[in-house]
Amino acid sequence: MDKSYITYSFILSETNGWIDTDRTHHSPNLTRKMSWLHMEADSDRTRQWLEQEGINPLAIESLLAEDTRPRAVFYEEGYMLNLRAVNLNTEQDPHDMISVRMLVLKDRIISTSKRQCHAVEDLAIALKQHDAPETTGAVVTLLLEILTERAESYITDLKDDTYELEYRIIDESDINQRRQISEIRRAVITFSRYFSPQKDAASKLAATKGSLFNAEEEQRIQECINKISKFIEDLDALDNRCYVLQDEVTAITNEKINKNMYFISMMAAVFLPLTFLTGLLGVNLGGIPGGRSEWGFFYFIVILVIILVVQMLAIRKSKRFNSKS
Repeated sequence: MDKSYITYSFILSETNGWIDTDRTHHSPNLTRKMSWLHMEADSDRTRQWLEQEGINPLAIESLLAEDTRPRAVFYEEGYMLNLRAVNLNTEQDPHDMISVRMLVLKDRIISTSKRQCHAVEDLAIALKQHDAPETTGAVVTLLLEILTERAESYITDLKDDTYELEYRIIDESDINQRRQISEIRRAVITFSRYFSPQKDAASKLAATKGSLFNAEEEQRIQECINKISKFIEDLDALDNRCYVLQDEVTAITNEKINKNMYFISMMAAVFLPLTFLTGLLGVNLGGIPGGRSEWGFFYFIVILVIILVVQMLAIRKSKRFNSKS
């Protein structure tokens, strides 16, 4: 039977802990306390399997939806949890977050994703450890912690990049950073779009008050909520910093343009009289002073130099260049 649509398949046996059934080929009749199945959301076989299992049609649509927002929805038989994970796949943007959809029933968990998700891989690795979670609530809590820790690491890097960018722009007047500012703002906008509803989904889980999670798991979920709240605050601060940096780049650029324009204007003012004189004496008419003298050109050059020196001394005395420096 083709099982290519199944990414991970684990069961929690009564005696042997979590068993990777996809790798060990254990009998499906093995006595079990709980199971976890992770599948590809884009596979037609996934929909067929879910329908054959009699899964709630609304839950099926949530598991296979083209696009989802983080949320928690409760059904009579369990609850549906949609979350978002930082994208750590090669040659993909981290802020292009991956959706992880999870249907949690009494004794089994069914999850899907459309792309490879490293957080799901971490969960699979964690289930093989000796202290692996043994309840659906513990598994959900662990996944939420993994997602939050990965997000925390990336947002810390994003903050460091922003501080470094701020140093280059403000302290070194490096204005060639517009693209970097835009990339950071794009990441901030995308993260903000998903972290707010992700916090609401986690808060909804924490509000169940013991019916789905024990006291320790509720505390761990609350800690994730606190971290996500800090993410949102940090993202708001980063967005404001990017606005300030954009204004700073614009101000530095305008200042450089104004300095260049002022310098050009002053040079034009200096050479305008000289150009006038050379143009006046260059007309092809009789009676030009010194036109027949062999020293005429030399005297004309001396006059131009004297005029130039007088202009430069006048400009220097007026401190016009210093006033714009």
